[in-house]
Amino acid sequence: MTSAATFGQPTGCLQSLKTKLAPLPASLARQSDLLLALLLTVLAAYLGTNLFNPVRFDKERIEVWALKGQIQVRGLYHYQNRTPLPLSFSLGLPFPIDSNHPAPSTFSVFETSVNGETLTPLSLRSYHGHLVFRLLFWPKQEKWIRVDYIQPTLTDAGTYILRTTRDWNRPLEHGEYVLHLANGLALTSSTYPLERNPLAGRNVYSFYRTHFFPNADWSFTWHPAAQTANFLGESYEHF
Repeated sequence: MTSAATFGQPTGCLQSLKTKLAPLPASLARQSDLLLALLLTVLAAYLGTNLFNPVRFDKERIEVWALKGQIQVRGLYHYQNRTPLPLSFSLGLPFPIDSNHPAPSTFSVFETSVNGETLTPLSLRSYHGHLVFRLLFWPKQEKWIRVDYIQPTLTDAGTYILRTTRDWNRPLEHGEYVLHLANGLALTSSTYPLERNPLAGRNVYSFYRTHFFPNADWSFTWHPAAQTANFLGESYEHF
């Protein structure tokens, strides 16, 4: 009997201890819920800013042909889905428009191979006054996009927008920029120093950048050359 009485005493203490500890898991659960809610709020705020972007833009190659009265632009852009999930991603198509440079008369967007060969045309739509197009990515998929446009110019000058790169919050790994001047034109100025490339043909200039985070657009001007030669059959209609 003594043994039974002795055994019953710890049992009562154990029941009392269970009663005291019973609310503790519920309290921890509430704290966990609050912590999870806080983390989800922070994550939602983070994902809602440009600090996080599921698609990375890391390479571009831009070619510009300057003619009297217009410039023609072809851009190749590389994008990569950084996530393990499929996604749909919309991109805008900005143009440098001012009183001397009306809106482009011709423009198109294609999904292409790495060398720029056309694969699939992409449709454009207007969204709050801006042209946008949509890309569909498989997990970790990479895509090359080609944009072509022809823009009238009322002056001997042109601009290619570079500062929108900063909206991606990380520099380009590599950027290549080429300017072709038509026969009879000579380069006057460029916001980025250009090198002449005699192997690529006369009047071809370019510059290259790695880890490029531009704080200025690329503007360039030209003027009629003092002496010109007339090359029959020459054409600058690229697209």
